Amino acid sequence: MVNDYLKKIDCVIENGKYKDNWQSLCNHETPQWYHNAKFGIFIHWGIYSVPAFGNEWYSRNMYDKTTREYRHHIKTYGNHKDFGYKDFIPMF
Repeated sequence: MVNDYLKKIDCVIENGKYKDNWQSLCNHETPQWYHNAKFGIFIHWGIYSVPAFGNEWYSRNMYDKTTREYRHHIKTYGNHKDFGYKDFIPMF
């Protein structure tokens, strides 16, 4: 069994480094298990997506004066007293 794995490794090495071209892609043999495999994407979407800046930690970072989210928020939406995180909710 170990010998079979070593042979597969040797085969990959013999093929050389992957090249980003059609010929290299055409030479790739897709494993049998892949034909029946499923592909999924997990999407986490929330209020933080409204400002479309930074990441899901926007709500925390927008109040931290040392972050780029803070600077973005002040520049784009103004003072936090006038436009806080709660004000994104109707925009969602």
